[in-house]
Amino acid sequence: MGYGALVHAAVLFLMCAASVFSSQPTDNSTRRHVTSAFNEGCDMSFCRNTDGANNSVNIFHITARGENDTIHFVWSSYGTLAGIIARTTHNATLGIDWQKVKDKKDGAINFIPESALLYSSGVIFNRLLDFEDTNDTAKLSDLQNVTVTSFDSFAWDDFNRTINRHGHSGIFNTSSYSKNGSSGVISLMVQGFADIGRSETLPRLLHNSNTSYFELVLEDLPTAYKESRFAIELILINGTDFMMTRSIADQHTPAVFYVDNIKFTKLNSSRERGYVSWKPVAYTDSDRHLANARLVHQYGLESSLNLTSLPSYSIAHAFYGDINRWNLSGINISFGSDGDGFYVASNYTVWGGLIGYGEPPVDSLSLLIIIVISAGLGLPALLILCGGSVMCVKRLKSKKGEDQVLIIDPSVN
Repeated sequence: MGYGALVHAAVLFLMCAASVFSSQPTDNSTRRHVTSAFNEGCDMSFCRNTDGANNSVNIFHITARGENDTIHFVWSSYGTLAGIIARTTHNATLGIDWQKVKDKKDGAINFIPESALLYSSGVIFNRLLDFEDTNDTAKLSDLQNVTVTSFDSFAWDDFNRTINRHGHSGIFNTSSYSKNGSSGVISLMVQGFADIGRSETLPRLLHNSNTSYFELVLEDLPTAYKESRFAIELILINGTDFMMTRSIADQHTPAVFYVDNIKFTKLNSSRERGYVSWKPVAYTDSDRHLANARLVHQYGLESSLNLTSLPSYSIAHAFYGDINRWNLSGINISFGSDGDGFYVASNYTVWGGLIGYGEPPVDSLSLLIIIVISAGLGLPALLILCGGSVMCVKRLKSKKGEDQVLIIDPSVN
């Protein structure tokens, strides 16, 4: 086989292999049986939003039952938008004292029996930050003008209208968000899963049965400044070791090659841990693709001592009581890329992430990526090897021919 034929065969093999194989994620979670319930066990009128209030009581409970335990996700917009994740034994039931919920009292939610609770943590969407990016850096800094709005100041629509019973998902939508005579919508979609997989829409974040996906949308929001961008402040609850990490992502999100993770562990236990994960990308259109992808910036974890404002009530207060008694950590996350025209260029931002139990699901390097890397490193080596081999063969043939001439020429004395 000639030099050109060898190279052609190698390239053909790499192309065929790349077209056949796809990425295989690394995941140790089990398949779970998933159910969901809305305002379960409530027969009070305020749970059905029949009392004329425009701020619905929305408590959405996703239950994921496995072989050895049950994972619970409890999401609510009552008070402040927040979610709780808990791991329990199979015999646990969620208990809700609806009168205490209505009165916004601590301890309104618990698991029965108490001994069934093995782990819990939570996340609160605390504040929306509208910051003036005069230098067009797309980054939040202490030098900028910032208008702060607490999530507990928003009113929310009836979540029950948006529930997808089959997909165990639903959407929290603000019923009123207005400033300076303009109005917009903030929404949060949440979902539970029975098995490992990924969404068909970008950023195609890998999930498993131990996770709940959340997706925040900021649509047509009035801005405080001509060069406004938005950021959010999240508060994480019940962890003794909050840690920022990054893991490699695969080719499923164009131009994004890693995942940001916040891990938090239970006191005196390295095995019981939770996390929040996201890819550092947002989109400025509901039809998501690379052209409308924007950067997501995070600014490191803040201890509870540096948290200047905490919500007055949320599902976390209903479960944990006074959250100031628990280990807290906060983080600011902003959306946008320099030169993108600021928020007003699209009046739309969507960003998603996961809250989960255990270790975040991790994409292994796919065979496609390995092949591409191997091709980049291997083809030059193959070219050198094949070229050197061809030159050696030609030289040997040439030398052999010269030797033969010396042997058969009788005129040489």
